[in-house]
Amino acid sequence: MTRMRIAALLLATTVAIGAGAKLRQPAGTTAPPQPQPAPTALARVFTAPTTGRVHMTGTLEGTAVLPRSDRNVRLELAIGADAAERAAQRVPTDLVVVLDRSGSMQGEKIEYARAAVRALVGALGEGDRFALVTYSDGANVAIPLAPAADRGRWLATIDAIRADGGTAMASGLDAALAIVDGARGAGRAPRIVLVSDGLANRGDSTRQGLVARAAHAAHGEYALSTVGVGADFDEGLMAALADAGSGNFHFLASADGLDQILANEFATARETAATGLRVVIEPQPGVTVVDAAGYPLAVSNGAVSFGPGTLFDGQERRIWVTLGVPADAKGDVPLARFALEYGGDGGRQRIAFADVPTVAVVADEDHYAAALDAPSWERSVTVDQYNALRRKVAEAVKDGRERDALGEIRQYRAQIGAKNAQVKSEVVERQLAEAAELEKRVDDAASGAQPMAPMELKTLRALGYEAGRPGAKHQ
Repeated sequence: MTRMRIAALLLATTVAIGAGAKLRQPAGTTAPPQPQPAPTALARVFTAPTTGRVHMTGTLEGTAVLPRSDRNVRLELAIGADAAERAAQRVPTDLVVVLDRSGSMQGEKIEYARAAVRALVGALGEGDRFALVTYSDGANVAIPLAPAADRGRWLATIDAIRADGGTAMASGLDAALAIVDGARGAGRAPRIVLVSDGLANRGDSTRQGLVARAAHAAHGEYALSTVGVGADFDEGLMAALADAGSGNFHFLASADGLDQILANEFATARETAATGLRVVIEPQPGVTVVDAAGYPLAVSNGAVSFGPGTLFDGQERRIWVTLGVPADAKGDVPLARFALEYGGDGGRQRIAFADVPTVAVVADEDHYAAALDAPSWERSVTVDQYNALRRKVAEAVKDGRERDALGEIRQYRAQIGAKNAQVKSEVVERQLAEAAELEKRVDDAASGAQPMAPMELKTLRALGYEAGRPGAKHQ
C-alpha cells in the first residue's frame, strides 16, 4: 500500500448518512408465517421533559435484539442547549493556558505556541482574565491571572518563552488548578487548556495522579481541555485527562493550528450554557453498560455514569451508548433508565426520560432487520462502532499486538457484514470496504512488511475519539 493510500485511509472522515437503505422484507412463503414478536411496536425515540434550555433525547438503532449472536443494542443520546440571546451569551472568562516548554518543544513547535498565545491574548474581552503557566523541569506562573487591560505587559513575557528541560506536567496542572481555585467568582467561566508534545517525566508522572488532577476541574464545575502536539505524546493519557476534566481532546500533527484551537476553547468558555454534564444510567436486571463513545464509566450504587463535558449555546453533542442484553433474555427486555445532571439555570439540574427504552428478543435475522431503523443503524456503524474499532486497533498495534488487532477487525467485518446482508445499506458497504483496507494495512504491519509509524497510530486513534463524538467540540 502506498503512503498516499495510507494517508487517505487514516484521514477519511465519517461517511455522510443519506436518507437510509431499503430494508429487505422476509422471503415469501406458501403458508402464513408463524406469529413472532412485533418489535416495531416498541418506542424508539425518548425525550426528557424539561423547562430549561438544556434538552436530551435518545434514539434506539432498532427495537429488537438477537442475544445469542450479538447481545449489544445501541442508543444515540442527543444532548443540546438552545441558543440564548446574543447579549446573554457572553460570560466573563478566566482562561488559563498550561504550556509545555520542555526541550522537545524547541524550534517550530514553541514558535507556533508563542504565536497562538499572542493571538489569544489579543482576542480577550474587557471582562476576561488570562493566566499562563509554563512547565519543563518544574512549573512557572509566567503570567498571573489578570484582566485583559494588562495585556500590553504580557507580550514581552510570551516572546521570552524558551524550550528546554523535562516535562513536569503534574506541576503545571497543580499551578493552574491553584490559580482557578484561588480566584473563583460568581458569573465567571473558568477553563484550563493543557498543551503538551511529550510524556510526563518529572514529578508525579503516573496516569492515576494526572487524571485525578484533571478530575478536580470537573468537580469544581469547570473544564480542562488538552492539546496533544506531534508524535511523541501519549494520546491515551491526554484523552483521559480531557474526559476526566469534562473538556475536549485535540490532536495536532504539528503546532500549526494551535491558535485556532485556543480561540475555540476561549469561545466555548464564553458561551457556556451548562457545566459538569453527567449522564446517569440505571441498567435494568441483567443489562450491562458496555461503552459510551469511549468515555470512562463510573459505577456507584448500581448506576453507571460518565461525563461528556460542557455545553455551549446552540451546541448539540451526540453520544452512542452500548448496552448488553443477557444471553438468556426472552420477550421484551427493559434496558435502562437515563438521566442527565448538569450545572446551570441557577444550580444543579436533572432531567430524565419518562420511559425506559425496551427491546424485543426475536428469533431470526429477518425480524431483527425489520426492526432496525436504517439511518440510525448506519450512524451506529459508521460513527460509533467503526470509531471504537479504530481506538482498539491503534491501542493493540501500539502495544505490539498486531494479531489481536487483526482479530478485532475480522470480527467487526463478520458481524457488520452479516447484518448488512439483511439491511443492504450502501453506506455501510462502503464503510466495510474501508475496514478491509485497514485490515490489509495492519496485516502488512504484523508481517513486518511495513510497520505502522507512531504518527499513523496517533492519527488513527485520534480519529476514533474525534469522529466518534459528534458535536463534542466548539466549531
